[in-house]
Amino acid sequence: MREIDWDNLPPTTTPQVPVIVKGFSNGEAATELGKTVGECVATIGSFIDLSTLDGVTIAIDYDAALAEIDRGMAGLKPLDRTNTEELQGVAKTCQVMRDGFRKSHLVFNAKMLVSLIAGEAATDDDRKSAIGIIAHECGHVQVNAQLDVVVPDARLGAVIADFERAVLFQIANICWDEYAVCRLSAPFAPLQNEQHSATVIAVVPGALERAHAYITAYRIHGDNQRIISEAGGELCQPLKAIAYLFGGMDADNLDWHDFPDAQAAVEEAGYAELADALRRHCRSLWESQAEWSVDQDVFAPLIDVAREAFELGGIHFYQSSGEWCISIPFTPETMPDS
Repeated sequence: MREIDWDNLPPTTTPQVPVIVKGFSNGEAATELGKTVGECVATIGSFIDLSTLDGVTIAIDYDAALAEIDRGMAGLKPLDRTNTEELQGVAKTCQVMRDGFRKSHLVFNAKMLVSLIAGEAATDDDRKSAIGIIAHECGHVQVNAQLDVVVPDARLGAVIADFERAVLFQIANICWDEYAVCRLSAPFAPLQNEQHSATVIAVVPGALERAHAYITAYRIHGDNQRIISEAGGELCQPLKAIAYLFGGMDADNLDWHDFPDAQAAVEEAGYAELADALRRHCRSLWESQAEWSVDQDVFAPLIDVAREAFELGGIHFYQSSGEWCISIPFTPETMPDS
């Protein structure tokens, strides 16, 4: 990871955009936080391309702020945050359409950034974490803009007609996004690897068992869309968590032996081979970015990894008479109680 020469920063790519702070009863604190975050984003823009940034929103009521974002395109569902037992979303980069151009708008939970203006009431790690969160979302701005040019299926409002591809592409897209963003933002996120290792340890164990429980219920309800969402979500969530960690690891030239507990969790859960394939393909994509073309299926290798994750849990996609179907063979782990 390159060192930053703070005395000789490159010109910023950050455009003049609004930084909106919502929900504060203390106007001075709101103004100070907005100014501080704006300056942080401007600095990060010297290293990450933020030329397509639309604006920044910092809100006490994070959920409401997400739901209120104007996407600039009809037919899109309101945004919401990740909200599971293991993961709680605190920031999001929202793709929006402005005057015919696709841009990105950053939304932050104010609680995660107030350490930047809290003085001695906050620790150095609190401030490092806040800056890391900002840098991570800034990384998504660059990645979104890159994919908009060369990966049509990743564009805002894109509709993928092929059923299997629609399911698997979303997973591949997320894995690449988080790998690339963690690698991009690493100079500003010294705590990310420790945090993402902890997430892997929390998310990966039991993923197969949770998926099997959903499949057992599927034997009764038979809803294909539901099982893909429920069991598929459990089967692919480990890939997403691992992608975050791999991005930071590769930025810092680290390996599994630096995170033995995370490695053990991945191996014990049966995800070691998938993790190795994920890292190999993400590294290859990173190294070949300059050669990407709109004519190639850039995410094909990651789509294969996503398909293998479904198959690991016993869910197989196949075509019959030109239509996509799923097959979930009976196993002892997925038999309903008699």
